[in-house]
Amino acid sequence: MSYREIMQEIKQGVIRPIYVLYGTEQLLIREVVEAIEQAVNPGDSLNTLRFHCDETPVQVAVQEAETLPFLNDRRLVIVQNAVFFTGSKSARNDHDLDMLLRYLENPASTSTLILTVYADKLDERKKITKAAQKSGKVVPFFPLKEQELLDWILARTSRARVAITREAIARLVLTSGSSLSFLSTELNKLSLYAGENGTIDEETVDLLASRTLEQDIFVFVDEVVRLRTEQALRLMEDLIKNKQAPIYLLFMITRQVRIMLQVKIQSVRGLSSQQIAGLIGVHPYACKVAGEQAKRYTKLELETLLMELADIDYKIKTGKTEDRQALEMFLLTMPRKVKSVM
Repeated sequence: MSYREIMQEIKQGVIRPIYVLYGTEQLLIREVVEAIEQAVNPGDSLNTLRFHCDETPVQVAVQEAETLPFLNDRRLVIVQNAVFFTGSKSARNDHDLDMLLRYLENPASTSTLILTVYADKLDERKKITKAAQKSGKVVPFFPLKEQELLDWILARTSRARVAITREAIARLVLTSGSSLSFLSTELNKLSLYAGENGTIDEETVDLLASRTLEQDIFVFVDEVVRLRTEQALRLMEDLIKNKQAPIYLLFMITRQVRIMLQVKIQSVRGLSSQQIAGLIGVHPYACKVAGEQAKRYTKLELETLLMELADIDYKIKTGKTEDRQALEMFLLTMPRKVKSVM
């Protein structure tokens, strides 16, 4: 079950007795927990209990789940860091997993028990994992795919009563990355700037969006392959001041040109971005970006650029040229050389 599917199920009023929510996207897990809480016990602190497995034995949470709700139809018990579903060791050694197993095999009809763990996989050999899969819902949360990420961003801006252009979304993901926690902060900032019924466009993103050093490199490469030489040179200066070696920047340009060429070759075969991403081993969004960039070039132009970059790399490593000078010369001459390739 995907994030979208479980959220839709909750909106329809389908609440399971057991949830085990795991994965690396902590923000999505928190959003699902909040959605269940709003569906079950909005504002009811008496029947909503929270525990952390590093602080409290799991049997305490099980006892609360077995307790009848007070002046309500359902009791909600939320357990964080349930690492005993994985191969990792818990910070405590007094968890009664047999008691948890018995509850998972026969959960109370008047309670919903949510167990969360920020791990990339569960140990499906364990009895408690098998019991949770049988009586409840075990849902993974990993980085969203392209369309899911787009839907998530649109939903966030819609709740803030602002619009966002497709170009702005692409620029935001390129500059800020696909970490949902970071994107959430950036979208809040951009939404406040746009104001109610306003629009977040590409210019707004460039003006306000924060960038990590890694994302600065991605933006630099994007400016290079889009032949925006002046902007690329400015970013190059900033990156070198931040201790990024010119030869590393050349490597990143080479990597992107190679991905563009691979995408161009595979797209001729009629493959989708998702299929190409799996084939060449890159993130689907990165594949889409490379596909858009590659539209500016012919296959021959990309092959020619790769050969030139390989020659530059050889000359730097053999001491025939200085790395910064080679990078600057490549950036300055690249537009002319691309246009001259037939």
